[in-house]
Amino acid sequence: MPHLRVLVFQHAPYCPLEMFGDSLASDGILPTVVELNTGQAIPDLHKFDALIVLGGPMDVWQTDDNPWLIPEKAAIGTWVRDLKKPMLGVCLGHQLLADALGGEVRTATKPEGGLHDVVLNSAGLMHPLMNGFQPSKKAIMFHGCEVTRLPEGGVTLASTENCPISAFAVGNKAFGIQYHAEATDTLVEEWTDLVPGNTLVKQLHGRDGVEKVRRSVSEAMPELRSNAKTIFRNFMAIASDDYR
Repeated sequence: MPHLRVLVFQHAPYCPLEMFGDSLASDGILPTVVELNTGQAIPDLHKFDALIVLGGPMDVWQTDDNPWLIPEKAAIGTWVRDLKKPMLGVCLGHQLLADALGGEVRTATKPEGGLHDVVLNSAGLMHPLMNGFQPSKKAIMFHGCEVTRLPEGGVTLASTENCPISAFAVGNKAFGIQYHAEATDTLVEEWTDLVPGNTLVKQLHGRDGVEKVRRSVSEAMPELRSNAKTIFRNFMAIASDDYR
């Protein structure tokens, strides 16, 4: 079977594919990464089989400062509703998926920054995207906004203590995860060096919050790496079945 043609929407240099990129490389897949924040244009969607939309520091409604969000959301709508192709949205990508399809994203009641327990509900436990996971898994969270209303046809798959919609599906091909399944401890160090991430973590975890978060993420990396491979493989299996 030919390799899947993977399209990636990236929004910041410090929010890359990371561990998902490693998995793509091991499969011999060279994705087309569009750096939207630098002005790169969205290519012809018909030329691709799967879409991954990554995270970023902006919010879905900040279109004045980030005008490329407008065509991006239009492209996501076309991809999911019209072309009916598989998509995985991560953090901002999760929120963009909901927003583009008519859901709602607002400032989080309580932001999250650091390591959290993601708990699958009954729909999540039965869903192929979550195949192989226990009812609870560790995940890295860095977000100040959240999906507060799902688009039509959306189904919640998982939540955290503070975020009721941490993962959702729309139909059987489009998925959003609020957590950074792709992130490594090195990337978390970079995020917590940046002013927004550093401020958020200290706000949530105290003056020594950065050290606490870095340590907890580092200790959990074996599980986090396994989780990244599992959800990536599950998504690609769904996409491959569709491609066949």
